[in-house]
Amino acid sequence: MKKTITLSAIIILLSGISLHMNAQDITSQTAKEIIPAIRFGNNISVKFGGFVRAEYYVDSREMVGAVEDLFGFFPENNQYGADGKDLNDVVRQNISTQATRFNTLITGPDFLNAKSTAFIEYDFSGGGNVNLRLRQAWIKLNWQRAEILIGKTWNPLSEIPFPSVAGLHTGIPFRPFGRGDQLRFTFNLSQKLSLLLAGEYQSEHKSPIESNAASDVRSNPIPELHFQIRYKSKSFSSGIISEYKTVRPATKTTGTLGTFKATQTISSYALGLYWDYRISLFNIKGSALYAQNLSELFQQGGYAVKTLNTETGARTYSPSESVSGWVNLVYGRKWQVALFGGYQKNLGFTDNILSDGAFFGRWQNVAYIYRIAPSIKYSYKQWQFQLEADYDVAAYGTVDYADKGKVRNAEEVAGVRGIFATTFFF
Repeated sequence: MKKTITLSAIIILLSGISLHMNAQDITSQTAKEIIPAIRFGNNISVKFGGFVRAEYYVDSREMVGAVEDLFGFFPENNQYGADGKDLNDVVRQNISTQATRFNTLITGPDFLNAKSTAFIEYDFSGGGNVNLRLRQAWIKLNWQRAEILIGKTWNPLSEIPFPSVAGLHTGIPFRPFGRGDQLRFTFNLSQKLSLLLAGEYQSEHKSPIESNAASDVRSNPIPELHFQIRYKSKSFSSGIISEYKTVRPATKTTGTLGTFKATQTISSYALGLYWDYRISLFNIKGSALYAQNLSELFQQGGYAVKTLNTETGARTYSPSESVSGWVNLVYGRKWQVALFGGYQKNLGFTDNILSDGAFFGRWQNVAYIYRIAPSIKYSYKQWQFQLEADYDVAAYGTVDYADKGKVRNAEEVAGVRGIFATTFFF
C-alpha cells in the first residue's frame, strides 16, 4: 500500500513538473516573472508597511487616559478615603504592544487624467474587546493642481504637524486628535499655497449625545465643515485651520405632557493655526487653537443644557470655550533630543448653564492643564528607541453656574509618567 501511494505521488509530481515546463515554453515567461503568488491586476502596485512597537510606561499616580491608559493625558484629581489618604495616589505600570500598526498603499492606473491611490491601515489599540481597529481607509485622485480624497483619515483639525514625543498621546489634550470618514478637496493655488475644503462624518470619534433619545451622530443635519489655508516651502510650513459643526443631541424628548419630536441643535466652531520650521538639525513646531465643543477630538469641554421645558422635555444648549497650544523643540537626527510644552485653558461656556442640567463632554471641572516633557530618541536603520518623562498638571475646581460655567477655586494636581518605547519599522 505504501509503495502504491509513493509511486502515485511521484507520477503526480513528474506530471506537474512537465506541465510547468511546457507552460514556460509556451508563454516564454522567465522564472522571475512567475514568482509572485498574488496578482493584483494590471497597473496595480502594492506596498506593505507599518511597525511593531513595545512600550513600557509607569505613572506616579492614577491617570486620566484611554486604552488602558496607554494614552495618558493628565493626573486624576485627589480623592480622599475615610483615613484621609488620597485613593488616587497609586503607582501604575504596564508594557503594551497595542500600538503595533500595519498598512497597505495601493497605486492604481490613471483615472480621469489623475493619479489614483488607496490606503488601508490597521492597529491593535482599540481597547477593551476591540483588538483590531481600522485607522484609515481612503481613495485619492491627484491632478497637477487638485486632489480629491474620500474615506476615513485624519480629521483636518488633527492633520497638523505631530509633535516629536515618545508618548502615544501625541500631544493630547493640547492639540486635536481624531479620525473620521470624509470627502476632502484640496486645490493648489501655487507650488507653496493650497486650500482645503472638507465635509466629515463622525465615525470613530463621536460627539456625546443625549442617552435614550433615539439619536446618534447620523441625526446631525450637516457634516462637519472644514476650511484650511496651507503654506509650505522647503524649510517652513504653516496654515490656518477652522471647523464648523452642528450636533443634534436628541430626536425626541419626554416631559410631563408626554413624548415629543426634538429638532434642537447645537452649533460650534474652532479656529487656529500651526507652524513647522526646520533648519539643519533644528526643528520648532507647534499650534494654537480656540475651540468650542471639541470633546470628540480629546479637547476639554463639550456642551451643556442652558434651558429646560419640563412639560415637553425640550432643551437648549450652550457650547464650551477653550484655548490650547503647544510648542515642540527638536534637535538632531540619529540621536535626537526634544522638549515639548503644552497648555490648555477652560473658558467656560458661551451662556449660563443649568446647575442641575446635563453636561456632554470632557473634564468640566478642570480649569487648566499643562505639560512639560523632555525626551531622547536613537534611530538605527529600522530600529528606534525612545525615553521620555511627562510632567503633567491639572487644576481641579468647582463649576460656577452663575458665571457661564467657569471653574473657580482650582487646585493643582501633578503627576509624572515615564516612558520607554522601542519600535521596529518595516
